[in-house]
Amino acid sequence: MRNIAILADSDISARPRPYRLVLALKEHYKLFVIAHFCPILQGVEAFSFPPLKRSSERGEQESEYLRELCKNKEFDKLIYTQNRLIIADFLRSIDRENPLGLIIVEDITLLAFAIDFARNHRHLKVMIDLREFYPLEYENDPRWLESFGEFFKYLCAEYLPYVNFALSVSEGIAQAYKRDFGIHAHVLYSLPPFFSLHPSAIDKTNIKIIYHGFVSPDRHSENLLEIARYLDKRFSLNLMVLSNQSGYLESLKHQARGLENIHFLPPIAMSEIIVFSQSFDIGILTLTPNTLNNASALPNKFFEYIQSRLALIATPLHEIKHFIEHFKLGKLAQDFEPKSIANVLNGLSEEEISNYKLASEKAAHELNLEHNIPKILNIIAHLLE
Repeated sequence: MRNIAILADSDISARPRPYRLVLALKEHYKLFVIAHFCPILQGVEAFSFPPLKRSSERGEQESEYLRELCKNKEFDKLIYTQNRLIIADFLRSIDRENPLGLIIVEDITLLAFAIDFARNHRHLKVMIDLREFYPLEYENDPRWLESFGEFFKYLCAEYLPYVNFALSVSEGIAQAYKRDFGIHAHVLYSLPPFFSLHPSAIDKTNIKIIYHGFVSPDRHSENLLEIARYLDKRFSLNLMVLSNQSGYLESLKHQARGLENIHFLPPIAMSEIIVFSQSFDIGILTLTPNTLNNASALPNKFFEYIQSRLALIATPLHEIKHFIEHFKLGKLAQDFEPKSIANVLNGLSEEEISNYKLASEKAAHELNLEHNIPKILNIIAHLLE
């Protein structure tokens, strides 16, 4: 059995795509996960390193120091941080006992460690999962673009040419890497595991809409409140959300006071989201094409809504539109305005919602992790030849 190491600059249990990659591979390869945290899984050996502070946890002085490092192009100080230096030790100790054939990098901030290690191991391959177009992750923030944006450009230009294979989450993001860095990325959709569920019954006096995931200013998440203001009395909008922007979620909750049809739900474990959401009727997606990443998005929640057997209502983003129309999962708003989304919702009959939920029931048998496993195994088999 060949040995694979997965590097993640995160808690694997809280990140759907890397966690599902671990689930897909653990029965076929000996896996070693190096991350902030990895749950105990049979066949997986985990090595933990401490995280850096999140942007919301840093003071202004700390943030300004990091921006200055970026402006002065002192990028090595941002890559080889004290908390990450142990990664190289982990890789050496793993390889000494279990020679590695492949390192899969789930966060580009750790790519340098994989490339450094591969330079001394001629037969070792490196794969990266490009979940965002990183140089434009916060493209609406000029301060970010001129600091961390330059850092991520450097990571892409300096290290991506040495990668043996790249994955991405959507065609739009893959095309951006091809255009700007000459990197061909293979699209692998973020499909969740299959759940044996059935559509829930609809209460026509309380049609339950759910939105789960992250909220932030760059996602125009305040549009969720505007949608609620336009909804008719049949609907309730349920938000199970988190934010990595300091004070943003609290601000949303404050603005939502007086909107009786909005309910903020406490977050639950990632593994429980699909079953929990099955009791709702409609999943909504409200992204606008205000950034390259948002315009090219195929979010985890999109495929999770399908596994939950929900009807889908979304803004007309190109790649989401393709899936909704192909599988007849729901309806698209005419444009990206909150009122347009609300108008689509208000125009739905109970019969239409039921039919869309049944369509999700059918699509769930195709759009799940089990259909991704042969694809990723085939890719890895060719890499390890």
